[in-house]
Amino acid sequence: MKNRIAGFDGLRAISVLMVFLQHRLFGDVGEIGHLGVWIFFALSGFLIIGILSSQRARIESGDSRFGAELRRFLFRRTVRIFPIYYLMLGVMCVLMAFGFANPELASGMPFHFAYLSNFWIGSVLRYWPGRYSHLWSLAIEEQFYLVVAPLLLLLATRRHRAACWAIVALGLAALFAMRAAHWDEIRIYTHPLSNFWLLALGGIGGLVIANDRGRVRAWLGHGLTLFALSLVVIGLCAAESVWNTLDDPLPFTAISAAYGVGIAALVVSIACCRNAVVMALLQTRWLAGLGRISYGFYLYHNLIPDLTRNRHAEALFRGTVPIWAHALGIVASFAISLVIALLSWRFIEAPILRVKARDESALEAAGNVASDVA
Repeated sequence: MKNRIAGFDGLRAISVLMVFLQHRLFGDVGEIGHLGVWIFFALSGFLIIGILSSQRARIESGDSRFGAELRRFLFRRTVRIFPIYYLMLGVMCVLMAFGFANPELASGMPFHFAYLSNFWIGSVLRYWPGRYSHLWSLAIEEQFYLVVAPLLLLLATRRHRAACWAIVALGLAALFAMRAAHWDEIRIYTHPLSNFWLLALGGIGGLVIANDRGRVRAWLGHGLTLFALSLVVIGLCAAESVWNTLDDPLPFTAISAAYGVGIAALVVSIACCRNAVVMALLQTRWLAGLGRISYGFYLYHNLIPDLTRNRHAEALFRGTVPIWAHALGIVASFAISLVIALLSWRFIEAPILRVKARDESALEAAGNVASDVA
């Protein structure tokens, strides 16, 4: 909880705001939600692959063993992710049972509980299921953890970058093949291979600067570099509705690759940035605060009903709901989501993380004892 990279909480906040606005404005703001999710992926890859490389280094130094480090990693992820995720699913099941949630979506619950929401949406439904749509990205991250953790803990640290590049190559090849085979867009969008490579790119960025003596880190952290990368990423995001419809899979895959590289480079640039103005902005108290509770906010926000896009609001205004009412509805749904996320952090997530820190120390000590005995 204390070892946080300056600027990352602000970046998380900006990303979750992009997703929130995408959902509340029903795509009227372009594809900023997609950009927000991909930033989350690149940022997660940066952090998770760095953690796994450090754990593998412990194995190579003889201070630990594969089994102990794998348990340690899974324990960390489980304690951080599972509690409020499964609490939310449990509450939704209860609401469904009493008729307060859409029973037509009950068929997806087994997929959500198994972190397979992306397959349910992309291969079973083949349409976005409203309030449950955002769970696909959480499933992608969990699937990536389960694949990459044993892989990197078994491979020597010097091979980690090559393994990540292999995941990138596999992902882009799969993306090309899916487009060439004319798969449904939603199926491609939610497929693990269409997204794993973004996490791997973030990890490559983290590994590059971890081994850098200063030149690459200094260049990436320069304010002009960050500004240029921001312009590239924003430009590709604004044009996504155009290049996403390309029939030829080759330019589509090439532009997707450039977009992903730009996003991953942007994440790494912020990790290296020491520009006082940029850091002051990203570490603004309210922005950093939202970033800290962004997981809960992301999890809950889409489950909050839209207060002005329903038949009751239309009846109240006798037809068309005015723009100012829609704006108030967005502000109200944001406030409700924020309050729930704050309560979740205060009473569930933060206490669990404190327990996790103590238990992790005990688990590490037990692993060291087991290693000494062996």
